[in-house]
Amino acid sequence: YIIQFKTGIIVNEMTLNVRYNKLSIFKDDNVQEEVIFRAKQTPTSPNFLLFLENGAFFDLYSSSLIAVEQSGEISMKSIVIVHFYEKSLNSVIQVKDEAKFIGVQLIFRPIEEQQEETSVIPETEQTSPYLLCLGGFTILESCIFLPTNFINSAAIKTIYNIGINSKEGAQSDDYTLTLKGCQMIGMNRIDEAENSGAAIDAYGMKVTLEDCIFDMNTELSEMMKNKINKQDQKRNEGEQIQPEERLIPTCGWNTAYIRQNTGSLILSKGTKLNNLNIGAISLLGANLTISDADVQFFNNIKRDLLQGIHKNEDEDEPIIINPTFLRRNIACGYGSRITSPIESFTENGLQEDSLWILKTDEGKKIENGQQDNIYENECKLFGGLKDVKSSLFIPHIDEANGTMSADQLGVDITLIGRHLVRCGVVKYKVCEKMKVTDEDGQIIPEKVIERELHCQTQLMENSLHWENETEIVIQTRYQ
Repeated sequence: YIIQFKTGIIVNEMTLNVRYNKLSIFKDDNVQEEVIFRAKQTPTSPNFLLFLENGAFFDLYSSSLIAVEQSGEISMKSIVIVHFYEKSLNSVIQVKDEAKFIGVQLIFRPIEEQQEETSVIPETEQTSPYLLCLGGFTILESCIFLPTNFINSAAIKTIYNIGINSKEGAQSDDYTLTLKGCQMIGMNRIDEAENSGAAIDAYGMKVTLEDCIFDMNTELSEMMKNKINKQDQKRNEGEQIQPEERLIPTCGWNTAYIRQNTGSLILSKGTKLNNLNIGAISLLGANLTISDADVQFFNNIKRDLLQGIHKNEDEDEPIIINPTFLRRNIACGYGSRITSPIESFTENGLQEDSLWILKTDEGKKIENGQQDNIYENECKLFGGLKDVKSSLFIPHIDEANGTMSADQLGVDITLIGRHLVRCGVVKYKVCEKMKVTDEDGQIIPEKVIERELHCQTQLMENSLHWENETEIVIQTRYQ
């Protein structure tokens, strides 16, 4: 079946459901006006009015706008697909079983961008994804996702699910989601759920991203947050709200733009992950393969954590450390593997050998605890990352100078270098200079043990001065 549009039009549909046949929907290339698909609401039964008046939730959309299942196939080209006007638990598009969905030059648009025919202001966030893959084979090519707010959902979700119509013996990686030349900019998950994705939240399946751009658009993100904060303040007028204590910055995180829980994720052909301040990728029990060096992680950083602390006798005075080397590239849980060239993380040499891959304890067995997934091994690195000394970051000290402390009880040491990033997990160790080798250059174990008695180890964040990432002043005490 073929549906061809020779002029712009708004198509209001309850649902398009294809199970066995093939359906092709496209707009002629010479048509300038938009062809827009949007969902029509299911009429509400009078029997539900009493429940609605008492705050009950009623889904005004009985199913997905577009659904393809069993052995069906849908292909769409040059169509604008808008999200639901009201909150819904249904996805806009659903793919399952052995079905295929192919989308070319599609534009996914949120409710705030719709041309509405009503004076009622729509909700500011979506509660379901644009695309839900429960199986099948989905290809999106040259598609654009316009900035969208989500709560309890991501723009794209995969949930590997064996149905009665799945092929016998099907495995997670047998079903695929492939994005080619797509842009997902400004997918904003305002609930900031831990260990989940904002743009893609994948549970199982094989996800391939070719020549795509993932960008949070930090200016737009701040505008969205300010708008939401104003709404919250209006709701809470009259309530006493205690100010939050300022936290000491840390280099850990548990949010991400792309989440892969089991299954596999493949990045190739110049895919870019930029300005993802919540973190670029999160993995649990999954395999990540970066096949090309032109895949790039760039400036994935949360700017409101970029604070240094300058200590004095009276109080702690915050000082902005800007620019910073701090990044949030990959949070890698237990059971995960990353294979990649190191060039994907260098930011044109700026990061040197710092990867900003955080090995987390997610998926590690907890005694007397209930867990959904347990893995034996922590995150492992392969390829060009295999021999890197530290997966998170590597500080470099180029010079160290010491002067007597003002109280004459120790030495203040100034460290000059690169990547001296303020993280709560970083420690420094200062030892007395002592010869621990014999005349042949062999290490004497007893001397090493003796030297350890004359060492001091402290947290870097307890330094005297730390105003930038090239110079730190620490203090040692005589023993």
